[in-house]
Formats: sequence, structure tokens, C-alpha cells
Amino acid sequence: MNDFRNYLQEISYSSKVPFNIVNTSGTVLYNCGLDFDKSESIDFPVIIDNSRVIVTINKKNESCINLLRYILEREYEQIGLKRENLLKDIIEGKEVAMDKIHSNFPQLNEGYILFYISVEGSRYEAVNIINQLYDNNVFVSLYGDSIIIVGTFQDVEDHAISIKDSIVSDLYCNCYVSYGEPFYDIDSIKKAYEAAKESKVLLKKFGMKEEILNYDNILFEKMVFNLNSNLKEALFATFRENFDKFDNEIIQTINKFFDCDLNISNTAKKLYIHRNTLIYRLDKIKKETGFDIRNFKEATIFITAFLIWKEMS
Repeated sequence: MNDFRNYLQEISYSSKVPFNIVNTSGTVLYNCGLDFDKSESIDFPVIIDNSRVIVTINKKNESCINLLRYILEREYEQIGLKRENLLKDIIEGKEVAMDKIHSNFPQLNEGYILFYISVEGSRYEAVNIINQLYDNNVFVSLYGDSIIIVGTFQDVEDHAISIKDSIVSDLYCNCYVSYGEPFYDIDSIKKAYEAAKESKVLLKKFGMKEEILNYDNILFEKMVFNLNSNLKEALFATFRENFDKFDNEIIQTINKFFDCDLNISNTAKKLYIHRNTLIYRLDKIKKETGFDIRNFKEATIFITAFLIWKEMS
């Protein structure tokens, strides 16, 4: 975090107490430009971002340890709060100074990703877990009933899986992660957040089971959700009686068949059933509803009505 590094430099120069900081793995977090002689220096621990770091100063400045520890820990907390407030202001559409944007999002032209995290356990504990996965260049903030992560990531889906698995394994609770495509301007943060939040609503409305979701891949569900209410009610009334008769086996078959893009072989494998068994079920659906969902046009009407039935039931 550039603000914090600049502040460290300011403390070192203005106090005339040079210091270096490394983490427990030996990675340099800040270097004042001096190499301290071990015989003339002293190390002491400081807790920054819930992690233990080691600060090295000259022995002649030993009396400054407690004050320096307080300043470092306190300032990090304050900068963290400023970053959270900045993210909150952006999401809420408030005006933000350009210098703050450039200092906090220096790689905006390379593209940032927003993760939306929802957990059934402690959000505060989840934030601590996430903070241990990433360095200070990644925003991690509580917002509403969710956790927001903003940063630059390669292999985005792998990061989503890692975040979910880390939270689930430590907190033993359900965790949902959604994300979208990279954004390259600050106004898109709000759009990314709103889209991620909407995706959670859609998952619940349509009974989808995904725990990790690229919310740019549910355009069809978004279209159905935003259909005219009169059309929804008409389709619901037309199909409700037949859909209400479906047992869990048939519902699972329908869900999996559409997940597999109407591919019979792949669906049978996913359901661990024989191909002929699947064909029998599809024939049964056709007999009861009049729609052969192996046919693309009929499948489109059917899945639209099926999603509406899920939403309105």
C-alpha cells in the first residue's frame, strides 16, 4: 500500500529513527536505505494487518520502541479505515478525489477484479482469513452483509476457489463467491458490486446450487428475472400444474440437462445413469408438458417457464 509506505518513510525521516521492516518469512516490507549491523541493532515485533512483522532499529534508539510500535500499528489501522471508506464511497456513487483514486488503484489501466463474498459464519473472522491470503495491494472490506475484495488477479477462478476453500475449511460454514470481468475505470466498481449482489439474489430465486459464480455467465437468468410481470404470471399459470407434479428426480434431471447444454451423453454421466434411463425421463417430461427439451426452440420456452416457476413457487 503506497500510502503506508510513504508514511513509514515520513516517520523514519522526521523522527530521525531509521528502521527496516520484514515479515516472518524475511521478505522486506520497508527499507530505510540503511543496513544495520547486528551487533548494534535490535529487533522487536509489531502486529500489522493481523500479522507479525519484525522492525529493526539501532540500539541507541531502543527507548523509542514502544512509541514506534504504537505509531506503526495505529497508522495502519487508520489507513485501513480510509481505504474501506473510499471503497464504500465509490460503491455508493459519492464523489471521490482523483488523487485518492490514482494512489489506491495504481494499476487501474491493467484491470481490477471485484469478488463478492457471502458467508453464513462470522464475517469478521472471514476477513481475517482473506487478509492472510493477500498483501496490502488487495482491498478487503466489509460492506453491508457481504465482504468485498478488489485487486488485480491472474487465474481469477483459482483465486475464487482458494478464497472459498480457505473460509470453509477454517470456519466450517457455507460460503458463496461471485466475480465478473475486469473493470478499467472507477465508475465500474459500483456496477461490478451491483451485478455481484444481483447474482446472489438470482441464485436464491432460481434455486441454483453454484458456490462460485462468474456473474457475467448468468445473462439468461437475468433476462428471465426482468421479464414483464404479466408475461411471468401467464407462463406460471400455464406450466404450474405440470411442474408441481415433478419429483426431485425429474427436477434434478432438468437442471443437469440444461447445465450440460442439452447434451444427452454428458448429462447421463453427470447423473450417473444410463443414457437410455435419461431418454426415458426426457420422454416422460415431453409427455407431461408437451415440450421436447431436446429441441432447442422448445427447450428455450421450457427453461424460461421453469425458471419462472422456481422464482414464483
